[in-house]
Amino acid sequence: MSKLYRITPLEKKSIHYVAEMYRENPDGSISWFNVEDHYRWGQGFIGEDMDCNLPYQGDDTAYCDPNAGWGAELDDQVAVWFEFSEDLSEDEQQAIKDAFYEGGWSWLHDGEHEWQIEDDSIVVIGPFKVDLCEDDGAIIEENITLRQRPTMEEIKASMPEWPFKKNDDE
Repeated sequence: MSKLYRITPLEKKSIHYVAEMYRENPDGSISWFNVEDHYRWGQGFIGEDMDCNLPYQGDDTAYCDPNAGWGAELDDQVAVWFEFSEDLSEDEQQAIKDAFYEGGWSWLHDGEHEWQIEDDSIVVIGPFKVDLCEDDGAIIEENITLRQRPTMEEIKASMPEWPFKKNDDE
């Protein structure tokens, strides 16, 4: 069994799904739109093998993989925000909104359209709790302690000299 970090907001209206979509036009230009789908409650997941993506202690945002875990279980939609590239007409913008309102995430991922997903994530706004779970939902460790953010000195000390190690006579 694989393990997952489940990230759950502690306050309502603190979780949303974000998708950045793009399309290559016949003239070679790129059109895009972004959608943020906000909910009152839900959860996000990060695979144990991707623990480098866990937030640090004190971070107020966690970015989760929408394809990890057993589902975000987003509940009680409270808002949907759109942002469009300037080349999209008002009619095309409205058609995108209507299609999303009708089909939601299914339309984004599986709908018959020319749009592709550039990036998507479940965003959890703090405060939140992080539990380590089995992929069947059994909790292994509740309220794990997140890592401290390393200092700049610690980061520099862990990096190789760049681009080349200096000679002692220089």
